[in-house]
Amino acid sequence: MEEKELKQACLNLMEKVDVVYLSTVDINGFPHTRIMSNLRDKKQHPKLAKMFERHKEDFLIYMVTSSSSVKMQQIRANPKVSVFFSVYTEVPGDFQCLMLCGEIEEVSDQQLKKQLWQAGWEIFWQGGVDDPEYT
Repeated sequence: MEEKELKQACLNLMEKVDVVYLSTVDINGFPHTRIMSNLRDKKQHPKLAKMFERHKEDFLIYMVTSSSSVKMQQIRANPKVSVFFSVYTEVPGDFQCLMLCGEIEEVSDQQLKKQLWQAGWEIFWQGGVDDPEYT
């Protein structure tokens, strides 16, 4: 597979995986991996598909969590993370996967937070999009 085809296959994978695995590093240097909702998944988050259309050629990822969570404490101390996408294909025993590594950034832009907000998240952030725990 050529580089352009491989990149497109990876970007397509990012749009169809419902959850991803985020790994952070604790203060002792040990990895911590947890499952996160994949906001680029068009099926699960169709409202966000238009937003990600502007990023159709890049690997931009947004994730939401609580400000006081352990993962945010770890990210603030060490922003180096990995995100793992995987899915089984229609071919039995076959799967596709992608791991991205880099530095994550905490975003406080209220307009972006409003764009990302999904109905039902009030169960996590009772104050809605303005809840200070919504990060």
